[in-house]
Amino acid sequence: MTEAVDVCLSCGSFLEFLKTLAWCRQGDDALVAVHKCTPEVVEALRVHEVKVFPGGIAVRMNKSWLTYLDERDREGEPVPVLVVWKSSGIELWYRRHKSYEFPYDMWQDPAAAAYERERAWIPAEHLGPSFLDSLKEVAGKVKPCPSVIPLL
Repeated sequence: MTEAVDVCLSCGSFLEFLKTLAWCRQGDDALVAVHKCTPEVVEALRVHEVKVFPGGIAVRMNKSWLTYLDERDREGEPVPVLVVWKSSGIELWYRRHKSYEFPYDMWQDPAAAAYERERAWIPAEHLGPSFLDSLKEVAGKVKPCPSVIPLL
């Protein structure tokens, strides 16, 4: 979805939003946070490439799923999202099947790790020139991830 470069007008504010999350660090180049699928996340999903895993098949984000995510947030029951911040960009992972148990169940149960999940990808260049500086700033303030979180 190359047109996302042209339509990602909210990416600068998304970077500021990312700084507010409760992060942990994996190695030297990845931050991990479990958050809720808030309007900021839904907007990022709306304009970026989404792939289904396992397999990495690119899919088009359908409006009914985005509407569902908005409704869940408004009703106080947002779908969990796993956010991975790397120097190359941001990964937003979520699951449609048994979504409210994600990602904790996949870290503890091999069967749940096999469930189909989706990942939106936001390349670093979509988030502006301060992307890497912001990553370094946040990474310098966070602790290593608990051992229960596998390397992503």
